[in-house]
Amino acid sequence: MMEKLEEAKLVYGMEEAAWALGVSSTQVRNWIRKGALKAFRVGRRVLIRREILEEFVREMEAGRMTT
Repeated sequence: MMEKLEEAKLVYGMEEAAWALGVSSTQVRNWIRKGALKAFRVGRRVLIRREILEEFVREMEAGRMTT
């Protein structure tokens, strides 16, 4: 699905994460709400670490994650 996210970027907003994963921001929000995707807040922004997104994709590819 995703080879490697841009190395210079450490965190992604919800819209950026959705684009990188090829899904809607609503889907990303649902995964965060369910605890399937870890995120943190900085002020009003919800951010996701690059490493978390990459691990999330690996887990999805391996079939170890149900969404």
